Amino acid sequence: MKIAVLGYAGSGKTYLSDYMAQKKKIPVLHLDDIKWNKEWKPIDDSVVLPAVTDFMNNEDWIIDGYYEYLLLEERLESADKIILLQLPRMTCFCRAVKRSKTRKAAGYVNDMNSWFIKFLLFGCRDKARRHFYNKTAKKYKYKTVVLKTKRQVEEFIKTV
Repeated sequence: MKIAVLGYAGSGKTYLSDYMAQKKKIPVLHLDDIKWNKEWKPIDDSVVLPAVTDFMNNEDWIIDGYYEYLLLEERLESADKIILLQLPRMTCFCRAVKRSKTRKAAGYVNDMNSWFIKFLLFGCRDKARRHFYNKTAKKYKYKTVVLKTKRQVEEFIKTV
C-alpha cells in the first residue's frame, strides 16, 4: 500500500505516518527529515530528490509532507490512499510548540523561529494551499480521507 499524508504544519502528519507505518509494517519517509538538517538549514535538492525517487520505488510506502517540487503529483497519482490533515490553527500551533521541546532534546536548534511560526499560522494555510487541498480531495475523492478535527483523527486511527 502507498499512502501520501499531507496537511498543515503541526497537524500530526509525522505522528500519523509513524503510527500507520508501525501498524502496517510499511516504510515511512518524512520529507522534513530529508529536506532540513538539525539546524533547519536546507539540504541540497540534488541529494533530496533522488532520495524521494528511490523511496517511491518501494512496493509499499508512506510519505508525509507537501513539498510540491518533491514529486508531489507523482506521489498523489501513485498513492493508494491520500490523507489530508486540516486541523484548526491553534491545535497545530500547540502541537508544534510541544514538538519543538522534543526536537530540542534530539539536538534540533531554532525549531520555533519567527519564520516557522508565521508559516505555521498563516503560510501553510494560504489561499493557494487551501485550493490545492480542496482540488486534491475532489480529484482523488475515491482514495482521499480528509480529517479536520482531533476526533476524526482518533476515529481514523482506530481503522488502521
